[in-house]
Amino acid sequence: MPPRFFLSACEASGDAHGAQLILELKKIFPEAVFFGLGGPRMQRAGLQLLEDMTRFSALGLGDVLRQYFKYLKVFKRALRAIETESPDAAIVIDSPAFNLRLAKKISPDVPVLYYISPQLWAWGARRIRDIQRRIRHMMVILPFEVPLYEKAGVSCEFVGHPLLDEIEIPKDREALRRKMGLQAGDLAVGLLAGSREKEVRRIFPVMLEASRQLASLKPGLKFFYSRSPNLRFELYEEQLQAFADFRVPVSELPYHEFVHALDFAFVTSGTATLETALLKTPFFLVYKTSASTYFIGKRLVRVPYLGLVNLLAGRSAVPEFIQDKAVPGVMAREAKTLLENPEISEKMRNDFEEVRILLGEHGASRRAAHSVQNFLRKIGKV
Repeated sequence: MPPRFFLSACEASGDAHGAQLILELKKIFPEAVFFGLGGPRMQRAGLQLLEDMTRFSALGLGDVLRQYFKYLKVFKRALRAIETESPDAAIVIDSPAFNLRLAKKISPDVPVLYYISPQLWAWGARRIRDIQRRIRHMMVILPFEVPLYEKAGVSCEFVGHPLLDEIEIPKDREALRRKMGLQAGDLAVGLLAGSREKEVRRIFPVMLEASRQLASLKPGLKFFYSRSPNLRFELYEEQLQAFADFRVPVSELPYHEFVHALDFAFVTSGTATLETALLKTPFFLVYKTSASTYFIGKRLVRVPYLGLVNLLAGRSAVPEFIQDKAVPGVMAREAKTLLENPEISEKMRNDFEEVRILLGEHGASRRAAHSVQNFLRKIGKV
């Protein structure tokens, strides 16, 4: 009988990584059945989708609480499906606030594997106990996560970072810039405000104001913003209405091509910062959340940086403008300095290359699929 897999991914990035994992698992188990929670990419890859989780736009503790009953309904539906289908394994992807709770409720008869680890290095021991109790095998994408799990006695394997498979640096950057209407000598600045509605509402106006001030400090710059495909176009237009004297067009290029064509970008904290680094575009990290979420997080998180690029580099390779420090005037002046001093951009690109090397080789999704296969063999499921 072909193996049956339950999968759960709650974010757009998890949907992308989950889709690649399904495709690689299909190569090993051509007749395998996949069902669970995810998004359109996982569905196209072959997942029998119980719920499109990418439509939930929660950001922060308060927002999660407001959507509690929606999540509870999905939670119960997933557990019923697992009980009915009795999968050979459940694979949860990132999103620990939802997935760790789900893992604790799944029957012990169903082994739970975790792909893309919760940030234990940020949250300390609070989550390791839940993982020790219910997660049978971890597949991590950051090299420094392995010793944390080994110390806790949790089965763990470093598979590399899936972004290395998903990002291919375009060969003809100048052709992309011409598509954007840029001429030789133009400097292009991008605004990458995130993939969640709450992020766009809080952070896009800060980026717009910083860009407006930057345009005054350094006339002639060309500004563009990128729209997340899972968000309404009108959401961005609503924010732009407050900047009638400073119109910023949306990029029509595919996201990775757009980012690579830029000379500089303001980027919301998250996967996009690592994508931007891998595409070799200098950037500043920008992040704002609700006061309550920031207040709680500041007391729980135990790392010196928010951005993965800085955490991997072990130093401040990229400036971080977080919460009260996300001051448009300061951001504009710092950006002007970077754009007028090519050596700063070159230093960033060198740091980005160091980070890329630390992330391992291409083939993370393939190695994750083989890690699943080896685990199932170990417990006699295949």
